Amino acid sequence: MSTSYEDSLRYAEFLQKALFPKQRHFDRIFKDAFVLFKPKHFVSGDFFWLTERNGLTYIAVGDCAGHGVPGAILSVLMHSLLDYAILNKKLKKTHTIIKEVNNRFIESFSSNDTLTPFDNEWVDITLCCIEPSSKTIFYTSCRREILQVSGVEYYLHKGNKHPIGDWQYNANSSFRSACFNYKEGDIIYLGTDGFQDQLGGERSKKYQKRRLHNHILKISNLPLELQKEELEKELHQWMDGHFQTDDICIVGIKL
Repeated sequence: MSTSYEDSLRYAEFLQKALFPKQRHFDRIFKDAFVLFKPKHFVSGDFFWLTERNGLTYIAVGDCAGHGVPGAILSVLMHSLLDYAILNKKLKKTHTIIKEVNNRFIESFSSNDTLTPFDNEWVDITLCCIEPSSKTIFYTSCRREILQVSGVEYYLHKGNKHPIGDWQYNANSSFRSACFNYKEGDIIYLGTDGFQDQLGGERSKKYQKRRLHNHILKISNLPLELQKEELEKELHQWMDGHFQTDDICIVGIKL
């Protein structure tokens, strides 16, 4: 890799991170929070997004097709579309927000150019709307899940089976919303598939979702900053010399 190209990627990394919420934004809204964010190579197709509107808190974690520069450009597009749907159009319900984002996303890639070889852009995403007054979380999730830890109990909230941009085999994709209640002190975890798909261990296998959830449950009584450190240690030990397989993003929030 030439030095000038690497310098460009490092500057792009700086610009992408400038778009993302800072730790101080999480600290202002939540009791405790962490973001584990590890691009595979400088910039990332994984992203996270946060805003407040009319007493509601919206948070999203997404995984755009690909990684590196193409994925990062899609992540910037997704930030823009979420801003547009919630802050400009003032949509409130998560399924109507995701539907609007999906329509705009597909529209962005609509073309009469039949020679264009790229037609597989998609985004896996979880969008949550947290309503503190009722202690309710409304969410729409596309091929991702929400892990909720409440004391010694845990719940896995699943979502839709198709992503944003899913026009290849379901042109009329519908998105549903669901909700669940939480108690003060509960923790929710949103993430992409990068950690669970990381190759490592003695047999160079994927880490796997179940192992990740079990590890999170084991450390869930720790302050969230320490949870982040423990996840980083676990990832490092699992990789044990393997290259990073994909972008990684996990967000933990204490409510």
